[in-house]
Amino acid sequence: MDHGPSLLERDAEVGRLRGLFGAAVRGQGGVVLIEGPAGIGKSALAGAARRLGRTAGCRVLSARGSRLEQRSGYGVLRQLVEPVLLGADTAQRVRLLRGPAHRALALLDSHLDGPSPGDPGAFHVLYRLLVNVAKAGPVALVVDDVHWADDPSLRVFLHMLPGMAELPLAMVLAGRPAAAPGPCSELAADPAVAVLRPAPLTPAATARLVRAVNGEAADTRLCAACHRLTGGNPLFVRELAAAAGAAGGPAAEGDEQALRALGGAALSQWMGAVLAHLTPEAARVAQICAVLGEEAGPGLVAELAGGTETLARGHDELVAAGVLRGDGRLEFVHDLTRHAVYSGIAVVERSRLHRRAAELLAAGRPAPLVAAHLLETLPSGDGWVVDTLVAAADHASSRGAPRSALAFLERALQEPPTPEATAGLVRMAGEIAYWFDWPAAIGYLRRAAALAPDAAGRAEAAELLGRAVVLNGRNADAITLMENALTELGDGHAELDHRLRTQIIAAAAAELDLRHTGARHLAVLSAAPRLSDQVRCQLDGFTAFWTAVIDLDRDAAVSTALRVLRLRSSGMADQDASSSLSYLVLIDADHDDVLRQLDRDWSTAREAGSTYLAALIGYLRVHALLARGHLAEAETGMRQAVRLLGRVPVPLTPVFAGQILAEVHLAQGRLEAAAEALAGASADVSPYRALQCRLDLMAAQLDLAHGRAEQAVRRAEQVGRRLLADGWLNPASYPWRMVAALGKHVLGARDAALALAAEDLDLARRWGAARALGRALRVVATVTGGRAEPELLEEAVRVLRTGPARLELATALHAFGRRTWRQHPQAGPAALAEALRLAEECGAAGLARRARSALTEAGTRPPEPHGARLTPGEWRVARLAAQGRTNRQIAQELIVTPKTVETHLGSVYRKLGVRNRTAMARALAATDLDRPD
Repeated sequence: MDHGPSLLERDAEVGRLRGLFGAAVRGQGGVVLIEGPAGIGKSALAGAARRLGRTAGCRVLSARGSRLEQRSGYGVLRQLVEPVLLGADTAQRVRLLRGPAHRALALLDSHLDGPSPGDPGAFHVLYRLLVNVAKAGPVALVVDDVHWADDPSLRVFLHMLPGMAELPLAMVLAGRPAAAPGPCSELAADPAVAVLRPAPLTPAATARLVRAVNGEAADTRLCAACHRLTGGNPLFVRELAAAAGAAGGPAAEGDEQALRALGGAALSQWMGAVLAHLTPEAARVAQICAVLGEEAGPGLVAELAGGTETLARGHDELVAAGVLRGDGRLEFVHDLTRHAVYSGIAVVERSRLHRRAAELLAAGRPAPLVAAHLLETLPSGDGWVVDTLVAAADHASSRGAPRSALAFLERALQEPPTPEATAGLVRMAGEIAYWFDWPAAIGYLRRAAALAPDAAGRAEAAELLGRAVVLNGRNADAITLMENALTELGDGHAELDHRLRTQIIAAAAAELDLRHTGARHLAVLSAAPRLSDQVRCQLDGFTAFWTAVIDLDRDAAVSTALRVLRLRSSGMADQDASSSLSYLVLIDADHDDVLRQLDRDWSTAREAGSTYLAALIGYLRVHALLARGHLAEAETGMRQAVRLLGRVPVPLTPVFAGQILAEVHLAQGRLEAAAEALAGASADVSPYRALQCRLDLMAAQLDLAHGRAEQAVRRAEQVGRRLLADGWLNPASYPWRMVAALGKHVLGARDAALALAAEDLDLARRWGAARALGRALRVVATVTGGRAEPELLEEAVRVLRTGPARLELATALHAFGRRTWRQHPQAGPAALAEALRLAEECGAAGLARRARSALTEAGTRPPEPHGARLTPGEWRVARLAAQGRTNRQIAQELIVTPKTVETHLGSVYRKLGVRNRTAMARALAATDLDRPD
């Protein structure tokens, strides 16, 4: 099909775009990224996308990345949605701003307060706004020059990807390949994004394009030379052919030497030759327009060029030369042309023009736009430049664009500021970098501490520096740093003193240093006559954890942990490490409400857009799901948390993910997958000691599962020595004695195995939580054997029935059934049947296979899984469906895809033995099913 000279040999790409918009009209959205070098035809395809989208029935919203606007938060998003909002009447605007999207105006209006620095909630807000736009009908988003788009807008596009397939929303992005890791490279690598890479023109297509420019009589040698010199780049072909036609002579006949004299394959060199043949006024106007970019309005250009007459003469010349478009516009024929002009401006002159442009724009334009020009100037020690850049950094921070803010501050520091102001700006840079680049934050904050004028200033910098060092995996360094700051701080700064101590305790807990370092600071805080609510809450969190892992006082630990969470929920204190420790205490205590609380806090954090907090709570929620045996939901939850953390990079994310996924796969009976996940638990920084113990213990459990008992014992006992050195006794989180006892049992060391198992049982009884106690009873039964084994297993089952640990109950039932079915032909098979049902519900395929095999061995037909208990995810979907919500409404409320809702409903129907929602609602009401823990 012939789409004209601008789309030569682009039939395949046009076909993909047509299919994209057709799918969007049917409610199946998608993303296409058109990627390629400058001049390959990306803009032509973006233009075709706009036309095809309108033809398909989509509402087309378009935008274009801009080099100057790159430092302005949500510039591209603003281009996309402002026409929609401005063109909406009151009722339409209410619908557009419904739900989380009500915060969109604060993000898009530079005069309103936006989110806090680095607040990723803005991504979800703008995503919800686009979802609301799409509710009125299919929408096509077309963004050209996406490589110059601002970072926050690109992050919104990344945030949109998981839900795009279920929306009547198509997105076409066109840009150059990413030069460095960042959101553009993440988009290109995401499997949800279809990447189109237009190929250079063939010789035949090049000839067609040359003849479209110069007429059908164009010399064949010219066509061949243009292809050789340009490599088939359409823009270069077009420009070179036009230059050859204008020059005539040897160039028009295809003489390569003559063509190279006009520019050859390098358009920037050719542009310099073009400008050299124009008047100085025209060249100056071209340079000014290149510097100003999107801001090249007639008044501003005239001011810089020396008057309206100079502008008029220069403009006419540039239009005639094919540099600027006609119709009175000060736009280059192609953005690449602008950059070719820009690169030819001498550095000092370029700096002067940018500085003058910034001065003229300062009167009424947003600070980041003014500062974008100052980024391109040479340092000169100018206080106005520093002040403007700092104001722009404040503006960018408040709009959720920390990377732009940091770029402005870095340039301000190069100016440089006065010595008095430097310390504050360096600290500000560290505080901003903290949100997205912890290694950089560490460098800035170290410098800020060195520049601080007094001990209090150095301690404040050390507090934030300590947090950054902790998040970079260096707890011991953070402890040393903050203790030194405490020593220097002295008296008279109680609140700062207390905050530093809480950070030290958190790092000490992670490094298994509670009884030495942690205890000293806990004692100081406990004796303090007055503590702020925040510090009091943190102290309670650490106390709850100590009471759980060292003192084994379950009641006291739970009571204190619940007090911490109540303070957090009331808003009297922020979420921090002490909250995490409190959740861990409640998980290990088998507390009834911990999963409900985590679900609520997780939903709240996601609704508020707090990505890091949502990921942290999501990680804890996964621990609670694992403890209860919800393996599939735990795996899904971990992958969700990893995606969230990908927006705020955490060095240890691969370690957290690998450890959890290995535990899930091991429980599922997928040993190879578990080993692969554990092998992938690596990062550029070393895990802290408590996390390393988890990894080593998981490796020991894998060793045991593979029959490497001696290696399993060695690993488990090494973990035990590290934990005992800090007094950690609780077997709930780190069941190293269990692994070592089972390993010694396999090796035939019965007395050693019994000693370890008995010690584990004694500690589990002291702790009193059903999961730990039932597990310890099962292990004692295994290593004891003989007549005592059935009684111990029966006690394990009885204990586990009082708690929420369904997978551990299934394991104990399987052990009891296998041991007793010959002596008890009814009780034994019944236990195996229940073990099979629970294992299937939990997703523990390996245990289910063993239970099914044992039932067959016992001469009993394995039961069908009818009437199985609902998982938490199924229960949430079923409850909302029973209330009359549609699949799409349920998906939006739970932040999942409609496909996930369909899958859960299908599973609910099977388990309840029903075929529709009405019957499901009746079954739920008739059985009065409780929400699963």
